Parts: sequence; C-alpha cells; structure tokens
Amino acid sequence: MQHRWLKPYEFWNPRLFEAPFYVYLAWQCLRKGIAVRDLAKANFSLDHGEIGIGSKFHTQQQFSQALFLPTVLLSSDSSSLQRLHNIAAFAEQFAYPVILKPDLGMVGKGILKISSYAEAQLRVADIQGAYLLQQYCPLPEEYGVFYVRQQGRPRITGINRKHFPFVIGNGRDSLLTLAQNHYRYTEHWTSFLQYLETSQIPSNNEKVQLSFIGSHTMGCMFTDDSQLLTTNLEQAIFGVCEPQQGFNFGRLDVRAASEAALLRGEFKIIEINGVSSLPTHMFDPSKSVWQAYKIFFEHGRYLASIAREYRNVPMHLLPLRQVLLKVRESQAELDRIHNQLRQG
Repeated sequence: MQHRWLKPYEFWNPRLFEAPFYVYLAWQCLRKGIAVRDLAKANFSLDHGEIGIGSKFHTQQQFSQALFLPTVLLSSDSSSLQRLHNIAAFAEQFAYPVILKPDLGMVGKGILKISSYAEAQLRVADIQGAYLLQQYCPLPEEYGVFYVRQQGRPRITGINRKHFPFVIGNGRDSLLTLAQNHYRYTEHWTSFLQYLETSQIPSNNEKVQLSFIGSHTMGCMFTDDSQLLTTNLEQAIFGVCEPQQGFNFGRLDVRAASEAALLRGEFKIIEINGVSSLPTHMFDPSKSVWQAYKIFFEHGRYLASIAREYRNVPMHLLPLRQVLLKVRESQAELDRIHNQLRQG
C-alpha cells in the first residue's frame, strides 16, 4: 500500500532508490568471490563493461549495425565549425530532424533534436564534449528489452513499454499550463517542451504528445510488458546479441512501428546499454516498491553470476577508486550539459 505522504518509488531520487541495490550487489560479489570492479567482465568486449564511464558509440560499434539507427561520433576535440559541417552532411544523407546526444549519456539527459541547418547553427556551440549524431526515428512505439546470457544460454528477462507523456486540450489552457499540471511534470520537461509552441491552446479533447525522449526521468511512464515476448522477437534480439560473445548483460532500447511489429521482431535499435543498465520494467507504477526491488536484486544476481563466469578473461580495468571517480565525474558532466541545455 502506498502512503499518501510517500512519493511513488519511480520518482525517488535515483541515488536513494539504487542505494540498497548497490549494497546487495557488493554482497553478491563477496559471495561469488569476485572484486566489485570485475562486474565489468560480464561485458568484457565493452569499455569497462559500460559501467557508467564507457563510450556509447564504442558500445554500438561492437555489434552488427544492420538494425541500429545510423550514428556517427562528433569527437570532443572537433571545432564547432567542423561539427556544423558534420551535421549538415549527415542531414543531407538522412534528412532533418537529427538527434544529438552525449556519448556518455544516460536517462535521456542532454538530448537535442535539430530540425534545420539554421537550428544547428544556433545550437552547435552548446554541444561540448563527445556527442553522438543519430538519425531521428519516427517510429511511434519504444520499448526496453533486457538480455542476459549465462553459461552460454541467452534469455530475455524483461520488456518494458515506454508511454510518452501527452495532454488533452480543454479549449482554455495553453499547452504549457496543461503540461505543468500533468502529474508526471518536472523541471526536466523543458528538454522536450522547447520543441513545442507552448503558448498554443489545444482544442477541446485534442491529444498532444509532448515528448520524444524515452526516459522515465524525462516523463515517460514505463509498464512491464514482459508477457509480450514471442519467439520472433526473442530470435531477433538474440540475432543482435549472440554474435558478440563479450556482451552478456544489458538492455536494448528499440523503436517499432507498432506492438505487432515488435512481436514480429521488426524494430530499430536506438542504443544498447551495458553493465549499468536498469531492468526498467521494474518501474511499472502498478508494482509495489518490494516487487520492484525483487526484480532489481534478481538482476544483481544475474550480473554477479555472469561476471564470475568471465572473471579470468583478460580485460584492462582501472582501479575501483578511479572507476568510481570517473563515474562521478561523468554524471556531474552529464548534469552540467543537461542543465545548460535546459536553461538555454
């Protein structure tokens, strides 16, 4: 039962919500006889297993690109002029809009949608550090699909559907007012409201989708749709992951034309997330916090077991203290980028 004074757990501060998981994960490492930093070995082909400090572009490049959205890297040392040239050339090939997102990104922070060359000229100075330039995907349905492989046996452990926030017009209030009255509204919504004419007044019963960013932090509601798994979908996911023996734990974020298309195994991959992946089907608001932690801890056991399986695989890893420092620095830099774009 949810007490009225207690905010639903999906809205808790991530550090608060995740703290028990990290304690549990450390205990699992102790039980399995592995060092905490060796958790990265579950995904030994990725930079530190993509544990929060790796490059998203490097991760994508470890897989066949057949189902990925076309993506290029704008390096951190490229000039604004060079980035503008790269954006223009990319858009000439794939058309506007295009998506820009930090190479160290997570939870939808720092994402930009660029709809024209003129807009690129205005925003290019905002993208500091390494950025991904990606084709915009108009497919309406987005899902997270969690994949694990233990002892050579792959499985899908969860599927979540991402419900983008929308409002229904009443013929009186502006889009901004309706958005701010939405029960999931936070200050992060400026990340996508900036692309809308928020002063407009939607007509009575007019439905307006607000976001294109598939993150519950950015307003999406997640539901546990694990029951949707079909043989065709399973085989399509396995076809992406199985050839890469160094990827054994993570989540694929995908877009599909419809639920039926997803079940047929027809989708486009937005990105693949590694060791730091959350089993996002746990954020279904119909679940209690205890049910959510049950899913979370279950995936902690998967991660520790898989890491133990590959504990002897050679892999360059920084000392744990340096890893934690880099994770903290990456999160701070992402927050800085996100806040700068949100205020700009």
